[in-house]
Amino acid sequence: MTILRVFPRATSFTPVPTEEDRHVFIGDPPLDCFIPEDVSEIHVSVSFSWDIPEGERLAKAWEAKRIAPVHLGGPAISGYPSGDEFIPGRYLRHGVTITSRGCPNHCWFCMVPRISPGGLRELEIKPGNIVQDDNLLACSEQHVRAVFKMLESQAKVILSGGLEAARLKLWHMPLFEAAKVKEAFFAYDRPEEYDALVYASYVLRSSSWYRPGKARCYILVGFSGDSCEKAEKRCIDALRLGFYPFAMFYRDQEGRQVKDVEWRRFMHTWCRPAAIAATAKRLGIGSK
Repeated sequence: MTILRVFPRATSFTPVPTEEDRHVFIGDPPLDCFIPEDVSEIHVSVSFSWDIPEGERLAKAWEAKRIAPVHLGGPAISGYPSGDEFIPGRYLRHGVTITSRGCPNHCWFCMVPRISPGGLRELEIKPGNIVQDDNLLACSEQHVRAVFKMLESQAKVILSGGLEAARLKLWHMPLFEAAKVKEAFFAYDRPEEYDALVYASYVLRSSSWYRPGKARCYILVGFSGDSCEKAEKRCIDALRLGFYPFAMFYRDQEGRQVKDVEWRRFMHTWCRPAAIAATAKRLGIGSK
């Protein structure tokens, strides 16, 4: 069965149309001459809740072409079925892999429990150099070791899913070293996770793997009760612990963000590598 995949928007992880794969489209259907003839189904895949209206519109637009049955789905609409498998290159570009879905935590701000109900599920490991699991370190030791064994054959390995700092262990570090992990992204979503970040910093710095810039950190900002001052303190704290921060502004389940001028200035500073480096230099935060 040949599936034509449609996406509301292009992101860094969206599949890219190639000569080998001409069944990827962003947005509305093009002229008929650009649509492959061997299409069995059309899947409109929506990853984020704020793209649902656009996904619904696109489904109608592609249905009007009368090419093949159109199915509207994706994480934001139907979640992930309990028996699903990850197919490289189908809904994420080649190189990105998912070896597990779900998370044992139930954080109030996170959409993972909604799109992956039933808790953590370990999947068959498919090759890829960018690991986008919801909570890789929550998996069994056997699974984690198998994932890193696969990564040893990959180049420019990036752990981009947001590793849970509290679950990092000393035995993980030889795996980081053997896989030559280029970058590992941790998550600092709540102020009360600071102690876990301190602990993770100690574990990382105890390893020969650690170098400035290799340990990175997503920092959730802009949620109810947060302020630019509080958020900046968390970013600076992460810098001092040896993590390169990347601020992520909170969205509610409808995708809404409340950004005033002050928050926009904040994001301009804490989302741009050059600005972050300048801030670190200004504060005298060294590279050790």
